[in-house]
Amino acid sequence: MDNHLLEIIKNTTEYIETNLLEELNLDNISEHVNVSKFHLLRIWKGATMTGLMEYVRRRRIVRSLSDLVQVYNTIEFISSKYSFGCERTYNRVFKDEFNTTPAKWRRNPIPLTILDRFNADFMNCAGEGLIFFRSVKVLPALTMAGIEYSVDIEENRKNQIANLYGVHFFYEDRPKIINPVEKDIYIGLTTFPDTYTGATFYQPSIQISNNSIIPPGMKVRQIKPHTYGVFTYMGPHRPEEISSKTLVDIWNYIFDIWMPTIQFNLKEQFHFEYINYARCNKHYCECDLYFPISEL
Repeated sequence: MDNHLLEIIKNTTEYIETNLLEELNLDNISEHVNVSKFHLLRIWKGATMTGLMEYVRRRRIVRSLSDLVQVYNTIEFISSKYSFGCERTYNRVFKDEFNTTPAKWRRNPIPLTILDRFNADFMNCAGEGLIFFRSVKVLPALTMAGIEYSVDIEENRKNQIANLYGVHFFYEDRPKIINPVEKDIYIGLTTFPDTYTGATFYQPSIQISNNSIIPPGMKVRQIKPHTYGVFTYMGPHRPEEISSKTLVDIWNYIFDIWMPTIQFNLKEQFHFEYINYARCNKHYCECDLYFPISEL
């Protein structure tokens, strides 16, 4: 397996699923996959949107359902078997997950929505990184401020112009905005002119509110509420190294495979990158790509 991130995720999943009846904690899981626990937590949450030990707990609850249908297994026995410590804890976790108690479900089994085993096969490799479809989301209106540039598509492919603009904005221009909504969240907005001539507009930005103070020369852009398809890129490098070259595989997937299957209802054409620098370091980054489907 050549992709290091994918190898970590698959090995972690396999170890957890194989040892659900054994003692599992952050220390022994991270030791087994040979990754620091802090790095493992970051990668796992980025890939699954679930905390590592939350995943263990929820998968144990799912596994316990088969024991519940066996009437000779007491609930006290099941709670001990799946490492919940006591029946009271098991009841509480079960109710949090399924909005019913183990005893009630045993008497009257109803359909349940469960957390299935995480399947990393739905993730695709993009160089050293991973790309995957995250979800469909509804976002409220966004107001962002930044500096808009006209970017020639061919020049950008050769020289990664948009990436250079984005890095310059984040370190040089972003600190000039006073009272932003989230100072560590970068939004790279791409919009298309009414008549496409081989260039797009790219605006490195951060989100602002009515309390924000914007320096002269920056453009304020308002995005109405939309439904979005959200894709995620994870890479074992700094966020500054994310570029169209890094994301070429996900661009190809989005434009060639995903978009032809979607019915769009849009008044304007745009998409944006969303990077939370607080979740990144020099060895790890995440980038969410938001593609609007319809305006609300």
